[in-house]
Amino acid sequence: MKQRPLLLIVAMLFAQRRADAQPALEPELAPGSAELQAFAHFGVTTAPFDVTTLKRAKGHAFVFLASGRYVLSPLLSLELRAPFVLGSVSQPAGSYVDAGAFGNPQLGLRATLLRRALPESALLLSTMLEVGAPLASHDADWMPNRVLAIADGIEGRGHPEWFTPGVVPLTPSATARYWTVSWDLHAELRLPVLLRVSNADLPSAWAEPRSLGLASIVGVGARYHLSRRFTAGAAAHLFFDVLPAVEHLPGMSRVQDFERLSLELQLGARATLALDLQTAIAGALGGHTFGGGLRAGFR
Repeated sequence: MKQRPLLLIVAMLFAQRRADAQPALEPELAPGSAELQAFAHFGVTTAPFDVTTLKRAKGHAFVFLASGRYVLSPLLSLELRAPFVLGSVSQPAGSYVDAGAFGNPQLGLRATLLRRALPESALLLSTMLEVGAPLASHDADWMPNRVLAIADGIEGRGHPEWFTPGVVPLTPSATARYWTVSWDLHAELRLPVLLRVSNADLPSAWAEPRSLGLASIVGVGARYHLSRRFTAGAAAHLFFDVLPAVEHLPGMSRVQDFERLSLELQLGARATLALDLQTAIAGALGGHTFGGGLRAGFR
């Protein structure tokens, strides 16, 4: 009998701790509101480069992305992304040359198909169409082309629409997200279509740029709320080059996996800061592609 009050106190403390560890569900932004995000990833890789005289782009780079979302209505929002890369490219003699390159900026319209809120969970289904401007850097010495190939490798070939020069990207996508007070699960399918507008300084004698490229990227991820401020996450995607924008050299794999671990910190009610670690286990990037960095968001 004397143990019951003690057990009751322990149970109440445990329940309170669990309650403190359960964050509130993420609120939807109101029309007229905006959300800003950015990341800076640093990595090393040896990525495929479809030129017969230079089959690999080896080096290290910082990959920067600034993005924003503006909510037009409860069902529609505009999204803008702008990538930039600063890297060092390995030369055949063993030295490294520094170079920078712009990626293709993207403008997209996202439509919410379903948003269903339950007492302690929510489901969100959305679709988006992005259109890119053909501003990715390229040059006759291939330095910016190779920097972009390195950035594409650091990001696991998950965004060819950002890093392929000489194309206008059209990227339809669909996203599903389910989250509770403890878990946040998501899945995404993207189908970048790359419409060739220039050969990106790739001579036809050594490379074969195609008029049309098509890729598919399937991604899944999960995040677990360790407390009200800390969230641990894991994500992976699988890239498949359905129709390469540049004809692949013999023996080049069209499939690439990629994995990422994250730890996110909530800074007040509006800001977040996350640490990413990412790598490829198999495929052309497996064994020599490693990266990581920071992501920040403000809403």
